[in-house]
Amino acid sequence: MTAIRTPEYRTAAHRVLNWCGWYTRDLSPEVAGERRDEIASDLHEHAVWAQEAGVTPQRLRRDIMLRAIRGIPHDLSWRSGQLRAGHGVDPMPLGMRRAGDVLAALVVTGGVLVTGAALFLLVRILRALVIGDVVEVPSGALGVAIAAVLGVVGLVLSLRRRSRWLGAGLLAPAAVLIGVLAGDIMYRVSATGVLIVSRLSSQGAGLEPWWVMSVAIGAGAALGFIGAAVWWWPGGRRTTERDAAASVQGETA
Repeated sequence: MTAIRTPEYRTAAHRVLNWCGWYTRDLSPEVAGERRDEIASDLHEHAVWAQEAGVTPQRLRRDIMLRAIRGIPHDLSWRSGQLRAGHGVDPMPLGMRRAGDVLAALVVTGGVLVTGAALFLLVRILRALVIGDVVEVPSGALGVAIAAVLGVVGLVLSLRRRSRWLGAGLLAPAAVLIGVLAGDIMYRVSATGVLIVSRLSSQGAGLEPWWVMSVAIGAGAALGFIGAAVWWWPGGRRTTERDAAASVQGETA
């Protein structure tokens, strides 16, 4: 039996080609195919050499796997170079994609905070009603409930690439609602909230500092979510990708 037909060689070659398929997964089909053909040819030459040298199938498998492991840094470096050269499935430059990834992480983190705050306020409202701290549902409870629903739906949508723009858009009003209502709700249902609001009160006419601070935080978060939604807006993204592709083609020419 030739080395190429042994189970050991087939297993090792299958694993190496699977690894090749993984690190070329988001490159253009032409580039990924050329890389796969190159690796397959290299594996074939290795097997032919092993056959002529009398290498055992077990040693051939071990040598192929060790060679693949040693080549991982080079493979990843090659992949990075291909992406910088604009050979990815997504023509958007690597730096822009990384900025998008950072933005996605920030939106998800902000979504978790907004949703967590809304759910926390709902729990405090229910607790206050159960133990009798309040005799009726606070006026802002409905707004908090709406914020919780928007937060949960927006957070789920923001986890998917195609719906991130919509998720960020839903998180924006949720952040505003929490910013407007959180202080008043906590003042009504929490002793700690009473203490904080009292210390931050102006004790006079005009807007209360605690309310201004709470609204400012909510509005700032909402602006961030709106900015992310604009960044991910499908029409705007296609325009950006076309511009990026044209830029890459111009540099290549």
